[in-house]
Amino acid sequence: QWKQLENLYFREKKFAVEVHDPRRISVSRRTFGQSGLVVQTWYANTSLIKSIWVMAISQHQFYLDRKQSKAKIPSARSLDDIAMDLTEMGTPKVSKLVTLEAKNQLIMASNGSLISSGSQDSEVSEEQKKEKITELKKKEKLLQEKLLQKVEELKKICLREAELTGKMPKEYPLSAGEEPPQVRRRVGTAFKLDDNLLPSEEDPTLQDLESNFIIHQKLVEAAKKLASEPDLCKNVKKKRKQEYADAVKKLQEIENSINEYRIKCGKKPTQKSTLALPGESIP
Repeated sequence: QWKQLENLYFREKKFAVEVHDPRRISVSRRTFGQSGLVVQTWYANTSLIKSIWVMAISQHQFYLDRKQSKAKIPSARSLDDIAMDLTEMGTPKVSKLVTLEAKNQLIMASNGSLISSGSQDSEVSEEQKKEKITELKKKEKLLQEKLLQKVEELKKICLREAELTGKMPKEYPLSAGEEPPQVRRRVGTAFKLDDNLLPSEEDPTLQDLESNFIIHQKLVEAAKKLASEPDLCKNVKKKRKQEYADAVKKLQEIENSINEYRIKCGKKPTQKSTLALPGESIP
């Protein structure tokens, strides 16, 4: 009988009904400290088990509604209903089937369990319920603040990825009606000089000239990447081409200075800029 019901719950492929029968000795491990608790268990696939649980909950609610109607007790909005509304965004839709709960009835949607009004676990004072609701509100506020923080971090990561790849990732969080921001791809022009690439000359002056040449050679490569970037407007493309030409000219001037110094010291001149930029027309 429904008045003997202690709990209805399901977990994965298991559906169980716990009833209180004082004539029998409990053989269940889930006794909650009570004697005479009997557990009836059935097994099936998860979807079927969940459907049976939902129907059992609805049938139990029908029994409670009839009992309440006979006693002419007006149906009032309980504190448990208010607590469930506070977490409505995170609770399954199944829990809405049991929004009109009887006295002190509580639905545990996390594991599909019903603790009915007759069990000892449901005997909670009104003061404790108010404290629990206040605690839930505080947790909700903290979770919302943390969520906003994580969303901002995700936006920054997505924007950085878009700058590197030229395409906005689908994970970028958007509000209702919001359009994704337009981001231009950044051209990688950063470079790092390896200490092993720097020339080792005995002459300090020639050493400085050679090091200066290597640095400006990297600058020329960076200017070339900027000038060859696609989808540039006419003025920007013209400006970058001019900067690239100026960089190449500066590189040639540094090599001329190196060759003049090498001839002065009795050494052979070099043609580094021509070898470093094959196929390029040097002004």
